[in-house]
Amino acid sequence: MNILKWDKNKWISVAQALFPYVVILIAIHLMISYQTSVWSTHITGDRYLHFYRFYDDSMQLRTGNFSYFQTNYGFNQSGRIFNALYGPLFAYLNGLLLILCRTWYNFDILTIYLVFLIGGIGMYQLGRKARVNNIISILLAIIYLQFGIIVGFLEYNFMAWGAALAPFVMIQAINMVQDVKRPIHWLNLALILALCAQIHMLTTAILPFTLLPFAIYGLCVTPNKKEMIIDFFKAVGSFLLLTANIWGAFLVVYSKNKISAPNTFPMSQSAIKYSSAFFDHGKLSALLILLIVLQVIYVLTHFKKSMFNTLATIVSVIIILFSSVLVPWDRVQARFPKLGQMFQFPYRLDVGAIPLILVGIGISLTELMQTNIKVVRAYAVMIVFLTLMQLFAGTVRSEYATNTTNRMLNYYIMTKDVSQIKHATRYTNNDKLFNLIKRSEPDYLPIKTSADNMLYNHKILDQQNNYKRKIIGSRMILTWNSTKAEKRTLPVVMYKQSRLIVNGKDVSNTAKNQICMPIVNSRKGVNKASLQFIVPIWFWGLLLVTIVSWIGYLIYYVWLRLKEYEKNRSALA
Repeated sequence: MNILKWDKNKWISVAQALFPYVVILIAIHLMISYQTSVWSTHITGDRYLHFYRFYDDSMQLRTGNFSYFQTNYGFNQSGRIFNALYGPLFAYLNGLLLILCRTWYNFDILTIYLVFLIGGIGMYQLGRKARVNNIISILLAIIYLQFGIIVGFLEYNFMAWGAALAPFVMIQAINMVQDVKRPIHWLNLALILALCAQIHMLTTAILPFTLLPFAIYGLCVTPNKKEMIIDFFKAVGSFLLLTANIWGAFLVVYSKNKISAPNTFPMSQSAIKYSSAFFDHGKLSALLILLIVLQVIYVLTHFKKSMFNTLATIVSVIIILFSSVLVPWDRVQARFPKLGQMFQFPYRLDVGAIPLILVGIGISLTELMQTNIKVVRAYAVMIVFLTLMQLFAGTVRSEYATNTTNRMLNYYIMTKDVSQIKHATRYTNNDKLFNLIKRSEPDYLPIKTSADNMLYNHKILDQQNNYKRKIIGSRMILTWNSTKAEKRTLPVVMYKQSRLIVNGKDVSNTAKNQICMPIVNSRKGVNKASLQFIVPIWFWGLLLVTIVSWIGYLIYYVWLRLKEYEKNRSALA
């Protein structure tokens, strides 16, 4: 195909096809223009945590010392497990990007662009799948990036990756309602949910429940109920193959260890609420609330016009109300205290509801634009445009007000010289940043009773420089000097599968403190310890299954798409 021989109409078609994505890209650039103009990487607690785990994988890739479970470079070289339970393959991908980007700032900007671009394209594609007007689909895509979970990525809320993929998952909701013959597209469903699981597990736990009402409707109306049930189990089976490394790692760790839950947060503070200025996480603007109310009114008066619009509106509004301050979350948390640790933030329930309510609004606006009532059409478009402007102003205001180098409130040690942190983010991608700021996180720590952050601070962070470390393969070698024979708590943590060799002796069963740090006999003079997590052979089999499954399913998916393309081209010929 020689593009030099294209006529004017061909070029116009290409321009029209690219136009939505160019507009979305420009909107993203404007959203983060202040950050790029001041060359800033604001270090929040979430950004610090994820930077540290990606740094660990970047060092594994640089050195060739791979350790799937035990953290040998990140998290103060404490030997704790993190990435194996939190998007391990995606963490390696981020580690590679960190190496290629060369600085934390470049890496930060690149990932912000990626999250917003994927989310914007997904929302646009969701609108087009629902036959929403092209311009309205573009506007809704930009609105989607201005509030809720996805815009939280500016503070590195990692669930924003899940929110970026959520519109692609919700496309399956349209299939369940509109494709009467085959409501479940099992391959697409399995691939997108498995991708979510490889990045953010909680997203994968929430989205199937959002899809459930659509699946029930599809089962009720399809004449091919048996085929639909078979497709469901094909999707589940494929999902399990594509995520074998995830659930396998949980089996390895949780079957033999008591593991600390994340920090507890007051759930009422993160429920959906009205805000007049900032619209990240669980905050809605006045115009957006008005738009949702008008959408509900429209659906109630036109509920027979589009079944998907009606169902999407009902499901999304119920979820939004349930995750809002209208629910007495303080009493719920008092009754079920574990929710504050495991679920933490009620606004997370909206990860699938937000794309649904927006696409519902898009369907309604498209229907209104097809009427002959010009005033109605004008007011509808004006409200959407004003909503976009209000949300966009909130995003820019938030960026301007908060975009400093450091915004971390909960830390243990931090340098007072902010210029050093700026230099570390702008010119390095190594551990200098983590030497300037130190903090503890309880996630996935082995414990006897409960996590103790102060114990972690004093015994690991404060003692970090008293030991020399060397990494050989998946083993961490510690050496230290003692002025006398004594009991010593090593600045590492141990799981039931951890093997600890001290001065040539296996002391894996030695006494441990509350967060499973080993207490060993240190002799006078030089001492040497080796820590290694012993991975069961069957897990490597599951990891191989995961990799082979992804390769196989993606080849099959591409083959099906090419086959469909050839079929459509033959029909047009």
